[in-house]
Parts: sequence; C-alpha cells; structure tokens
Amino acid sequence: MMAWLLPPPAMRRLLPDQRRRPAPWIVGLMTFVSLVVGAAGASVLGAVVELRDEAAGRWSLQVTGTSAEAARAEQLLRAASQVSAVERVPDKELRQTLRQWLGPAADTLDLPLPALADVTLRPGADGAALAARLERQVASARLTPYAAELKPLLATLGSLAILAIGLLVVLAIALAAAVTLAARATLDANRATLDVLHGIGATDRQLLGLVQRRIALDALMGSVAGALAAVVVVALALLPARGLLPGWQASAPLGLGELVLLVLLPLAQALLATLVARRALQHALAEVP
Repeated sequence: MMAWLLPPPAMRRLLPDQRRRPAPWIVGLMTFVSLVVGAAGASVLGAVVELRDEAAGRWSLQVTGTSAEAARAEQLLRAASQVSAVERVPDKELRQTLRQWLGPAADTLDLPLPALADVTLRPGADGAALAARLERQVASARLTPYAAELKPLLATLGSLAILAIGLLVVLAIALAAAVTLAARATLDANRATLDVLHGIGATDRQLLGLVQRRIALDALMGSVAGALAAVVVVALALLPARGLLPGWQASAPLGLGELVLLVLLPLAQALLATLVARRALQHALAEVP
C-alpha cells in the first residue's frame, strides 16, 4: 500500500511537480465543511434524543382553580400508583418568571397565579388515562406531557439534523465533480509527458497509476489538513454550546458512535476523491486515440 502511495523518486520525477495543484485545496475545503456540518448535525441529533429521553415520563400539572382544588389534584396524583414523584413549583419562582415579562409591576399587580407542579410517571404508566381521570375529579386541573410542549422544538431540531445529512450528500456530490475536473486538469497539464511515455510503450494502466498516485496523495493531504482545521473550529465553537440547554453540562456533546463516524469521514473523503479521480482518468485516457 505504501509503495502504491509513495513510488520511487525516479517514477515521481516523470511528472513535473505542480506547486498549485487544485486537488489538495478542493478536498481540504470539502473535508473541513463536511466535518463541521457533520459535527453540528450529530450534536443536534444527540440533543433531540436527549431531550426526548428527558421528557419521557414527565408531565406538567396546571390547576387554575382554588388552592383547595390544587391541593386535591396533588393529593390524587400522589396517591396514584402510576406516579413516582410530584414536585410543586413554588409561587416565588412563578413570580420571578412573571417579573421577567412584566417587570416590577408583577409584585404589585394582584394577578391570579395557577398552581404548577412537575409530575414524574413510572415506566409504562398510561399518562393519558391518568390525565383524563384527574380532569373528571378536578375540573380545573390539566395534566399535559412535556413531550407535547417540546414537540415543536424537537421537530425543528429533527429538521436541522435531516438538513445536515442532506448537506453532507450535496458536499459529496460537489467533491466528486470538483475532483473530476482536477483529475482532468492534472492529466492535461502533463499530457506531453504522458504522450512520450505512451509512445515508448507505457500502457494505459501504468499511466493511470502514475497520475492516480498524485491525486491520491493530494486527496490524503487535503483531507488531513481539512480535518485538523475542522477539529479546531469544533473545539472552539461547538463544544462550549452544550451548556446552552439545561442538563447538558454533565453530558458529552457527541457519543462514541458519532465520534467514530466523524473520524472516518476524512478517510472516506480521500477514498471518494481517489476513486472518482481514477474513474475520470480512465475515461480521459480512453478518449485518447
């Protein structure tokens, strides 16, 4: 494998060195963008899974009636076998939240505040049946799942993850097209040398391998450089963002599976570039009479 990538100096001198070859820049740029998009998409997908897991089994109790009705609703929930915990939200926290919207007037206005509580159900509990039974017994009580409240957010995050996957596909197609042009440009730039080699008996396979080595090395160097640049950007921009949502501080922004896929992505980009270049060179050599 190393002999294929690093031919002897005598063979490397057959093609003059071009300091401004486009292939490394193209592959490096595509790898950089693909890794950044892939890391962002994996983080968003992880956020969707984490939020869905956090919301599973958690419900919100709202009682708009009297304090007696609120106490009655809490008592019924605490006595239910499907409920594992009921945590009342203090009125002080409700006032603080209201103050963020109304300012100091929230302390002076005599506004009726609903009674709120966080309810945690046991695994396998039928929350819908519990909510219906609670509403029949306490008319002013409503028990709603967190998943329903987070559904618009989860849908938006899911769309962003799908968009990231679509961008990766588009980038792969763009890389294939750009490398095809770069391979043909390399072949045209060295056409005189290749014609001489062809005239003294070199086969198309030998010429293909000679040009393909250069494209493969350019793709490998470009993918490594793009990956290193992407790692710096991800470390500086994406990793600190995990603290934007509560509960993310103690969790890893990317799982082991996502990290493995991101590590393999530069190698996949280099392999794709090499295979596409080989195909383009085969067609170009077949067109030569």
